[in-house]
Amino acid sequence: MGMGFVRGTRSALVLATALLAGACDDSVGPVNQGRLEVCDLPQDLLWASLPPDAIPALTLPDMVGAEDDDAAYLFDFDRVLGVVINGEARAYPHNILWHHEIVNDQIGDQWISVSFCPLTGSGVVFDPQVDGVRLDLGVSGLLFANNLVMFDRTSGAVYGPQLEVDGRCSVYTSATLEVLGVQEMSWGRWKALYPDTRVVGGSTGFPRNYRNYPYGSYDEITSSDLLFPMDVDDSRPLKERVLAIRNGRAGQGWPFGELAGLGDQVALNETVGGVPTAIFYEARDGETATAFDARADGQTLTFDTAAEGTWMDRETSSTWSISGLAIDGPLAGSQLEAREDAYVLFWFAWRHFQPDGETFGS
Repeated sequence: MGMGFVRGTRSALVLATALLAGACDDSVGPVNQGRLEVCDLPQDLLWASLPPDAIPALTLPDMVGAEDDDAAYLFDFDRVLGVVINGEARAYPHNILWHHEIVNDQIGDQWISVSFCPLTGSGVVFDPQVDGVRLDLGVSGLLFANNLVMFDRTSGAVYGPQLEVDGRCSVYTSATLEVLGVQEMSWGRWKALYPDTRVVGGSTGFPRNYRNYPYGSYDEITSSDLLFPMDVDDSRPLKERVLAIRNGRAGQGWPFGELAGLGDQVALNETVGGVPTAIFYEARDGETATAFDARADGQTLTFDTAAEGTWMDRETSSTWSISGLAIDGPLAGSQLEAREDAYVLFWFAWRHFQPDGETFGS
């Protein structure tokens, strides 16, 4: 497995970050050292790039219907983080998260914090409760290994990197946020699966162009740019998407390129962390990969691909969608439980944050 040292093309990315924050000076660098020292993390990978809240998280943004005029900033090929809680579907577009990185929202009685780091391509959803207290998560302005570092806007205390999940800073060093299920796919695909979905409206109160990706060519699979230099595994494209299931510093990862090599539609039957797991992948509509607990109706199911956009289990011949919903057959109406420890991120970040993980196809 190859390892390389990548020096990102920093000038364009620094400018993009400054524009996002409304800043007019290049503040990237090991500044504000007092904030860095509160984190139990290797200091050579920890940087203060902007002041806290310079990239403003959203709290309780207006959620609109898919056909609402305030959702017109979205095209079908745009990617979203999709969440379903108690049967209610909501979409949090990358377009919004490029500019805000965190959305604190409430679905019924459940508070959630939807986080997306554009620099590591990682979308993770948290229950923001710690010891019965809800954190108001925001963007700290720190980066660790190019990953978003979160902080509590109520207390001002730094929590830690998004991809660590466990608190690694300040008073939260021994805390752990619960991770909730999330599915990443195109807006068009999400709408087709959940026509009644709500989505973050474009009228956020901030002067942002939500059609504009502010990082240039950073997320292209051919790009090796990183905002800050770090040792990386360069055996695959650094910005290739990976479906990952976390298990401490291990777990398993399925690079999209490996999945695509198996066909336009794929079913994999795996065991991860002792749990029988179904992996569904489809190339259409911008590529989607999802992971589910393969147990339903008291039995473990084994899946194969079926007609376009569907999968079939061998045990009951029920037909399933990529959302894990049985849409036909004896189990029609059953819903597979999404692996809450599954998420999508860039290859270089998967290899850094899950260094002991197994990579499918290697």
